Amino acid sequence: MTHEEEQRRGDSLDDASELASLLPDSPNGSRHGSYRSNMSISSIDSSISSLYTPQPRKNTVINILYFITFIASYSNGFFELPFTRLIEDLICRDYYNMQSSTQPIDESLCKEDSIQKDLAYILAVQSTLYSIVGFFAAFPWGLAADKSVPISPDLGVLCWSDVFPITAIWASSAGQFIGGGNSVLIAVVLSMIADATNEEERAIAFLRTHVAALCGMLLSPSLAGFVMERAGPWIPPFLGIGLYFLSAVVLFFLPETQTSKDPSQDSLVPDIPSPDSTISEIFSQFLDSFSILKSPSIILLFLTALCSMPVMDSTLNFLNQFVSKRYEIKIAQTGYVQSTYGVASIIMTLFILPWISNLLIDPATPARYRAKNEQYRDLSLARWSYAVLFLGALTLGLSPTLGGFIFGLLLMAIGSGFGSLSKSLMSIYVDPAHRSRLYSLVGMIEVLGSVFSQPLLAGLFSLGLRWHGGWIGLPYLGLAVLIALAGSLLLFVRIPRMNSAASTTRAHEA
Repeated sequence: MTHEEEQRRGDSLDDASELASLLPDSPNGSRHGSYRSNMSISSIDSSISSLYTPQPRKNTVINILYFITFIASYSNGFFELPFTRLIEDLICRDYYNMQSSTQPIDESLCKEDSIQKDLAYILAVQSTLYSIVGFFAAFPWGLAADKSVPISPDLGVLCWSDVFPITAIWASSAGQFIGGGNSVLIAVVLSMIADATNEEERAIAFLRTHVAALCGMLLSPSLAGFVMERAGPWIPPFLGIGLYFLSAVVLFFLPETQTSKDPSQDSLVPDIPSPDSTISEIFSQFLDSFSILKSPSIILLFLTALCSMPVMDSTLNFLNQFVSKRYEIKIAQTGYVQSTYGVASIIMTLFILPWISNLLIDPATPARYRAKNEQYRDLSLARWSYAVLFLGALTLGLSPTLGGFIFGLLLMAIGSGFGSLSKSLMSIYVDPAHRSRLYSLVGMIEVLGSVFSQPLLAGLFSLGLRWHGGWIGLPYLGLAVLIALAGSLLLFVRIPRMNSAASTTRAHEA
């Protein structure tokens, strides 16, 4: 291979890494906060150190892992919509004292304010518990073997509602301790892909995994809603369980992917706690991780991660209840609204944002609009993303019509790269050896955000219902304030001079 060919191959992989750095964190439902940190941008921040052509058999295994990621993420959409409707129905029956009746209740009767307040409260507590339990469950199961099977007992609580009180679904979060849940399944997939690829291939492989998860999660609500409209709310969860276990079974029968690594790369591997590490050693490494937060700018970027989960949750399970209540449509039909946002986010992520990103540093772009270098470009895009995101949240809160709400979602989709752009900027303040620790800390901050996210939205929703009228949009107005506060932090972020000078020099040499 000539020097020019090597250079072109390296450039293409750099482009893949750059594209991956612009991907938004892939949602996987409000009940699985730990997975969202597992898919952080640190996964694709790999150095390219050698040339390698994968064997056909290895390619087949990796393609199957992409399929598993898509199916596992796709199955999640079959749970959220019907669970919201089934829980609403139980609260509704209690409200009208119809527990023993076998006749279905007209969904339109379940939109009373008191019913919706109880529904928002139950879902918020459930989401918070799932986030907390998922965070702790991911560690022991992450140290287990390469195979893991998730279970979800909350469906049993709904099936035997005459035996268990509705609040018993909160205890179902403990089910993540038995098998680890979806977050561990996806983490195992990422681990197997990392084992099956070298540094050169990993950026593209993680990019494809991320896109598979993104497509699966954001496209499934429309099909779930379609099935619910025709077969009721009980069929989709069982379809979701079937898809879930299909992905787990396929993963179980895959061959081991561990490959021998080049000893010269050992120095590139970050210091990660082993299963034999003591609690004190792990805690010591955790405290040591904070030592990388030396620059005021990286601390400001670090704090913006608190905004990630409220934005994500506002477009997931909470959106279903809000749209159904405010615009008087069935919960099943909200799946189409949610998938509209998903399609717009995918188009923005894979096509529009990379195009804008390349345009801003293209030498042919007029100097007035061209960024100095990649770092200034990412900072500018992050600031604009927060601005558009703010307008989107404001539109969602103020819109009196469903069409206006969908327009607000499109604005939110345009700004959907805000989180990954911030993570991309963080990487310039730390050396490569410590970036994994950086993104681990970011993941913990995002988990913290998921703990208060749903209670915040539910509390504002209940308050808006109490105040009546247009105040029902209070959750999204509150979200707009949070976005404005987080986005304003970026106004004080400064690009390091050394990085700026180095990137400018590379741009002139190119």
